[in-house]
Amino acid sequence: MVSKTKRTLAIVLAGMMAATALAGCTTGTPATTTSTPATTPATSGTTESSGEAVTATPIFTDEMTSTLKDAMAEEASKNDGKIKLKMWCSGDDATFEKALIEEFKKYYADSRYEISVQVLGSYGEDKSAAAIMEDPSVGADIFNFADDQLRALVQAGAIAQVSPLFMNNVKADNTDAAVQVCSIDGTPYCFPRTADNGYFMYYDKRIFNDEDIKSFDAMVAKAKENNTNIMMAVDNAWYNSGFFFTAGVTINLKDGKTQEGTFDSPEGLSGAKAIAHLCESADAGFKGSGDDSAVVNGFDNKTVAAAITGTWNGPAIKEKIGDKNLGAAKLPTVLMDGEQKQLCSFGGYKVEGVNASTKFPVSAQVLAYFLTCPESQLKRYYGIQDESGQWMKNSKGVQLRRGFVPTATSDAMNKVETAYLKDAITAIGSDEAAQAIEAQRPFSQPQSNAGGKYWTPVGGIGGEILTAKGNLTDAELQEKLKKVVEGFAN
Repeated sequence: MVSKTKRTLAIVLAGMMAATALAGCTTGTPATTTSTPATTPATSGTTESSGEAVTATPIFTDEMTSTLKDAMAEEASKNDGKIKLKMWCSGDDATFEKALIEEFKKYYADSRYEISVQVLGSYGEDKSAAAIMEDPSVGADIFNFADDQLRALVQAGAIAQVSPLFMNNVKADNTDAAVQVCSIDGTPYCFPRTADNGYFMYYDKRIFNDEDIKSFDAMVAKAKENNTNIMMAVDNAWYNSGFFFTAGVTINLKDGKTQEGTFDSPEGLSGAKAIAHLCESADAGFKGSGDDSAVVNGFDNKTVAAAITGTWNGPAIKEKIGDKNLGAAKLPTVLMDGEQKQLCSFGGYKVEGVNASTKFPVSAQVLAYFLTCPESQLKRYYGIQDESGQWMKNSKGVQLRRGFVPTATSDAMNKVETAYLKDAITAIGSDEAAQAIEAQRPFSQPQSNAGGKYWTPVGGIGGEILTAKGNLTDAELQEKLKKVVEGFAN
């Protein structure tokens, strides 16, 4: 008689192998399995975890964990007893992800195989999907990306379907919205990782009060009085799109390929004029251009007292001006058509995917789930303690917290047994950035409606308005809006 464990193992293997094979057939061509395993230590621009002790916590029952180890052992038996995985993430995340991976290796350690995971911090969420689609056979086994890139990955046959074994847990542990963005036409392809792939406003409480932050105009005036600025990169389509969404412009990625958008419309003109109004105050209370480093440096040298940005800059800004001085809020209102209207935004999630061409489809999914389970999400937000209760620290000796908002539900987080993470749950509840993200979410649009041809033309019109400091006629703006739509077709 076949044992229950062997029957379960057969189901696990069949489900995972089928999911990977099906993902490879989405373009009519079977996925290859010639991914190159990592053989050298990972390098990145971040500080290593220095071999700190880590605490591994179960994410499955003992029986299921044993079954997964059996499945991993079977994979390893085809590769000289070794499981070799490669992970892509941003350079800023690499150190932290390595620490979580050490927990994974400890928890899934087994005498039948050796696990090695190379972490490369050179392919962040903005680059990984394109690199995987270019050649899945040499890409990372698991990779982080923004949810709007999922459809293109599926169409390219570059991402594996998520095994039902894990997806059942994913559905139970995460918000409905986070689960929904991980599927295409009802089929799950990735694991929700963070809920903060969007933007809101950080501000210096010493400059702005609760009333000031309600209105962009009020903030610009207050910033000018204090010889500083509120910063929003209106020459960047990701940010300036919010003005057009506020006005009622719609965008769509037809068939996942053809970009559409009603920019050359009365609504488009209203959005452009709202940007122009702010740009009239360029360098006199308003700063309309700058990357992440400009945001952080601006807070540091006091040329910026508020910025439209995201959680990834939060820790660095806090370090510059102090935790007690940093506030966070949803976006302010903007003057549009003679009225104050709530500024909209792009909003979304960061997710974890498994390469359809991985040589280790079981082990890669086990790792992807481990890195995105509720406990790992809480650690990514709050930090990691070793077995002696010491916090993982960065190169400056400061507790390393990524500050990323979990996609896990409150119920799922409350089931996490690790004692110090109970404090993380409390901290999330009072986190101004987390509250700002949720307050902005009703006014955000999914980034999945914007394709590759969207960003240059929309960013371009914002840059032109900024260069002119808003000094453009309606006719000139209308002509530029027409060129935006033409740019979608080129």
